[in-house]
This record gives sequence, C-alpha cells and structure tokens, in this order.
Amino acid sequence: MTDSHTINKHRLANSGRLGSAVVTVVVGLLMVTGCNAPGGIVDPTGTATAQTTASEAATITPPPTTVAPAYKPATDQGPAENVPVPVLPDKAKEFSKEGLIAFTNYWYSTLGYAFETGDPEPMMSISGPSCPSCEAMKEAVTAWHSEGRWISGGKMVVLSTETSFVPLDDGTYQLVAMVHQLNVKYFRGDKTLAQDNGAKPTVADLLVASYSNNQWIAQNVSHLQGSKK
Repeated sequence: MTDSHTINKHRLANSGRLGSAVVTVVVGLLMVTGCNAPGGIVDPTGTATAQTTASEAATITPPPTTVAPAYKPATDQGPAENVPVPVLPDKAKEFSKEGLIAFTNYWYSTLGYAFETGDPEPMMSISGPSCPSCEAMKEAVTAWHSEGRWISGGKMVVLSTETSFVPLDDGTYQLVAMVHQLNVKYFRGDKTLAQDNGAKPTVADLLVASYSNNQWIAQNVSHLQGSKK
C-alpha cells in the first residue's frame, strides 16, 4: 500500500508539472503569434489594424485638380482668350415651342462666339447650307480674324421671343426674336482701331427653322424692316 500510494503521488506531481509546462508553452505561442500577426493585430478589437489602414490612406496623394483657363474678353490690346464654346441644351433638341425658343437662344450664342473667336463652326453646324445670312456672317468674321486682326464685343443678347409654332407650307417654323448685339470694334494686327460700330439698337429678327433627325436647323435669319429701336 505504501509503495503504491507513493508511486501514485509521484505520478500526480509529474502530471501537474507537465500540465503547467504545456500551459506555459501554449501561452508563449499565443504571445508570439499576436506580436507577429500580419497587419499589426495586437488585440481582438482591431485597433492597430484601423490605425494602420488610416495611416496608409493618409499617404495616398489625391490627383491634381484641373482648373479651366479664365475667360478674357477682347480689348484694344488683343483678342479674346479662352472663350467658352456654347453648349446645346437638351431643351433645344425637343420638337416643341419651348424647344424652338431654346434653339433660337443657342443659335445667337454661337453667332456671338463667332464674332469673338473667328470660329463660325458651332453656328454653321446648326444652320442650313442655303442660309444666306449665316454664310455672310461666316465669311465676315472669318476674314477679319486673320493676319493678326481681331474683333472685340459682338455677344448677342436675346431679349424676347415669339412664335405661333404653326408650320408653314414647306414645313418650316418662324420665330420673331428681339435681339441686341454688344458694341463691335475691329482691330488691326498692329492694335490700331479699324472700325467702331458703336452701340447697336435692338432689332427684331425673323428666324426660320426646320426640324429633322431630332434637331433644329436654322434655314434663314433676317432683320424685319422698321424693327430698330
């Protein structure tokens, strides 16, 4: 009995020491694993991971912001710079009374753009090939904006519009617009003034347009007789 009791006592003691050693090894492994885990995870709250992610995000450089060059109207010292190209609004694409009015406003903005830049393309792209006034204005602004010459002024202001929106026999529509053009001055390449048109009166224009292929086209634009104010 004594020997058996003594043996069992030694076995329990050894078992206890072995268990303590296993616990010590396991704790040690957990500590090592925690210290070397990817992303710097130290505790289950994820604090270190969040801090690392925030630090990485802070190092990302945002792309540079592109700033459009500033528009500068023409003066006696030089032509206009960075003139914004008129943008056709969605309303101007509609086949409706409101669509025709919006188109008319847009057409006059392209005319003003042609005077400022010498580029009649936006205007001609929405004008018919048989529009005599459109062709005449194209030739006039293109010819002057050459050999270093330029035009100041010329912007068009549409004061009012009126249309019955009833088609004529040829399928075109007419609209009367009260318009005013800002003072136009013609400058030579040596910066001398060639012509000053002075303040222009408000005039009534008759714009004739047709609609096909989901767009309006100006077929002719002319002054109404006795419309100057």
